[in-house]
Amino acid sequence: MHMFKWTALALSVSAAFATMAQTANPIPNTTPQENTTQPQEGDEQDIEIVEVKGVKQADLKARDLERMKDGFSSVISTDDLGNFVDQNVAESLRRLPGVTLQRSEGEGKFVTVRGLGPSFVSVNMNGAQMSGAGEERKVGLDALPADLLGTIEVLKTLTPDQNLNSIGGTVNVKAISAFDRGKNTLKIRAQDAYSQKRGAHSPKFSLDGTQFFLDDTFGIGFAISHEERKTLIDETRHHSTNEMKFYKADLGKTDDEIAAGDEILAPAQLEYRREVAGRTRQAAALNLEYKPNADSYYYAKGTYTQFEDDDLAQREFYDFQDAGSVGNSEIVYVNSQTKEFILSDIDVFHQHFIQESENKTTTFSLGGENRIAERFVLDYEFAQSRSEEDSSGDRRVQFRERDLIVYGQGSRDTISAKIMSAEDAAEIAGLTYDPSNSIFGTSGSGNGFELSNYQFDNLFLEDGKRTDEIKTVNLNLRTDIFNDYLNYIKVGAEVTERDHVRDKDRWSFDPNPNDCNDDAACIAAVNSTLADYDSSIPSDSNFQLPFESRATVDQIVDATRQTVVPATNGEVSIESTKGDYAIVEDTKAVYAMAEFPIGLDATLITGVRWTETEFSSTGFMSLENDDFEFNGAGAGALDIAIPLPEAAIKYSEFFPSAHIKWEPSEDILVRGAIWTSFTRPSFKQARAYAIFDSDIELCPPGTDDCDDSQGGASLQQLSQYVLGSDNALDVGNPNLLAMTSVNYDASVGWYPSENLFLEAAVFYKDIENFIVDVNGIGMSIADLPLTLPVNQVTEFVIPQDLYLNEINVTVNGESAKVYGVELSYNQYFDNGFFLQSNATLLNSEAVLDESIRQGKVALPDQADTTFNLVFGWESQTFSARLIGNIRSDVLEQIGSCPVTADINDPKGCKVWGDQYQADVKSLDFKLQYDVTDKVQVYFDAINLTEEADLRYFQGNALSGGNILYQKEEYGRSYQLGVNVKFY
Repeated sequence: MHMFKWTALALSVSAAFATMAQTANPIPNTTPQENTTQPQEGDEQDIEIVEVKGVKQADLKARDLERMKDGFSSVISTDDLGNFVDQNVAESLRRLPGVTLQRSEGEGKFVTVRGLGPSFVSVNMNGAQMSGAGEERKVGLDALPADLLGTIEVLKTLTPDQNLNSIGGTVNVKAISAFDRGKNTLKIRAQDAYSQKRGAHSPKFSLDGTQFFLDDTFGIGFAISHEERKTLIDETRHHSTNEMKFYKADLGKTDDEIAAGDEILAPAQLEYRREVAGRTRQAAALNLEYKPNADSYYYAKGTYTQFEDDDLAQREFYDFQDAGSVGNSEIVYVNSQTKEFILSDIDVFHQHFIQESENKTTTFSLGGENRIAERFVLDYEFAQSRSEEDSSGDRRVQFRERDLIVYGQGSRDTISAKIMSAEDAAEIAGLTYDPSNSIFGTSGSGNGFELSNYQFDNLFLEDGKRTDEIKTVNLNLRTDIFNDYLNYIKVGAEVTERDHVRDKDRWSFDPNPNDCNDDAACIAAVNSTLADYDSSIPSDSNFQLPFESRATVDQIVDATRQTVVPATNGEVSIESTKGDYAIVEDTKAVYAMAEFPIGLDATLITGVRWTETEFSSTGFMSLENDDFEFNGAGAGALDIAIPLPEAAIKYSEFFPSAHIKWEPSEDILVRGAIWTSFTRPSFKQARAYAIFDSDIELCPPGTDDCDDSQGGASLQQLSQYVLGSDNALDVGNPNLLAMTSVNYDASVGWYPSENLFLEAAVFYKDIENFIVDVNGIGMSIADLPLTLPVNQVTEFVIPQDLYLNEINVTVNGESAKVYGVELSYNQYFDNGFFLQSNATLLNSEAVLDESIRQGKVALPDQADTTFNLVFGWESQTFSARLIGNIRSDVLEQIGSCPVTADINDPKGCKVWGDQYQADVKSLDFKLQYDVTDKVQVYFDAINLTEEADLRYFQGNALSGGNILYQKEEYGRSYQLGVNVKFY
């Protein structure tokens, strides 16, 4: 790949000089500067004042901005009132060709560009990289109101003077600018939204404007926004595990009958969840720009967003996997035709979780541009983006009943669960039931229908903070030449420092009444059951158990909080340490590029960028024991958390590129590019950590008879027990390299009139070291990408060469290819009707190491087909639009199937574990009416098809096909608002 990159650069430069040498009569370059140079904020000729009106003119403005760019891009612009089609930036972006949307709780949050997921896409604010407080590099756009912005750009080809940490593309959101608008403006928006599923209203208010001072040399752009959003999301999910489980009936059967019995592959867990959320979003932007003369430009730009989340989560959790492996007489019944199963010895958890979090993101930049000696242009900038997430005060109460008999069944759209009586279960299983001598024994003896059996057994308290800060300094110098052979030369450098820290304090324990200090309220709460509180089953839900009120949850928490210190001996629990980490990432980059005229109507930009990355992280190896019990101590006695040594990696690379822009006529624009870029792994993927699953099994010395309980063992005896091979492990990979890609792009745009626009683009990406999450791979601890301090574990034995059957890890694949086509067609008719449409068709294939997956797979996070269609009608005062969006299935995670495994063996080849996000077909409707020249009212109906977000396992014949992993249902919503302008 290195050789190819340099060859590509050499050929590009050689082609440019060959063209110049063959020109007998050089043609002076007459292309306007805004079409031949990187647009500079301080250039007067870049100021385009367009008086727009309605949907059509907003579209025309976007087309003009796209044509001015050096690289291929898609732009969303505002109408005459400064309005975008959508209220959320992510929602607006999904209307563009090659862009798809990932939702969270029914709202657009992350974007995918050209089939590459959010981790492949960088997000900038006014050209400066935005921070994000999550473990992923992807930046959520749901907290960014469209009211703050002037334009939204998706850059699909990048030149060397841009940050190349983006194989998919770069989203650049630009705040309101007085010089862009070109006049004094002021606008107020008031809106009310209604969630049909929640049955609640969500008000919103915003104010934005621009103002000039000092003889129009100093401009201010500003915006403020406040929104209160109330939602209700019903969720069915496979809880926390990425594995399903094999079930074969073993109750009342001999070993021969078990061996000959039918087997199915079914869910290992199930959680019904209802999220009743209240979100408050406040945002502000201030853009100060000063142009004292034609040769000087200075600016200070800042945005602030504050996202407050108040979630009430009701959860009902069935831990199917508690039923032991075959032979433990806990798998009561299996039906290989319907894929139904009945299990005993199952715990059912009733949880009520209150989460109050706040996320603040501040991004600002200071810089300027100066023209020196008429031919040199120097620009400089310092930018900082800081995101802080504070979730202090989270609390949860849990009631649990043990040893229940539970029915279950999985399908693509849902997972069903039902608590059963022993008599009903025996009848279905064809077993004889005798109440005085139950064949279920002590296993399955609980009564899941009696609320007084659900004991309060867990108090969960959490204070968590996470910060992400990016500081960047860049300097660029351009020399304008504009002779027959060269337009300009540009060089520059950029230095970035990034610090990402997570610090969580968490307490999760079963309160003891002896720790209540004789407080009657505390003792009563600790000894309480679900029957002691007023409760009811939420309407239109899947819950089988009733829920107490939020006030009751706080009452229980307040009464029992005093038990924290005695229960933990004042020590920090493993829950408070295992997820803590610190990351430092320093990057440096330098580049050189030049633009050459190629005849009268074409230019070539070519150059190279060098980037170096230094990455280091700290973390923990941890095991939190939830279930393993033995004499002498409780389950928590085996909790371990051992710091890992600091992990660090350093890598660098050259990234050459060549971009051609040709305008053979006024209505045709042709582009072509060969460019290289990269994408770094996410923080979760690359940081050092190792977390063993809490449902651990230990094996007595010298045997393979592992179990999740050793009731006769003492602490001293357990020090000789060995961790079993079936224990699951999530592990980070500090050795991950950045993905690199050679990208090929070509496009033709046709602009025959203001009423018609056609564009076709093709692209191909050749990716090396692509990064992929793999579930359920088998590997020895000695072969892991980081060294685990297993010799420091004294409670039991973890051999250095222990082979684990289920490891979830992120790896560098060998190679991947993505190729596709984008088509756009917009037309406006004289009778007022219009069509806006685009389609993206692509394909991909990836090759992993043979120890992980045999054969080829699709590249994760890419959709083969995306189609957007807007059908509308518009007059001088009225517009109506029906907006449709179609997106095909998306592969999100890959199950392991090493070359050593028999592809027909589902236990060794877990192709069934591939996880997909299901296809989406959504429909929105929008109306706008201009009451006067200054007042506009609008109405939006969103998600008319009541589309749900569905994720599923691929499954196989043993599972009966696809099996649900997660489903979110959020229903329809409606918005009614008014815009008033004062200019």
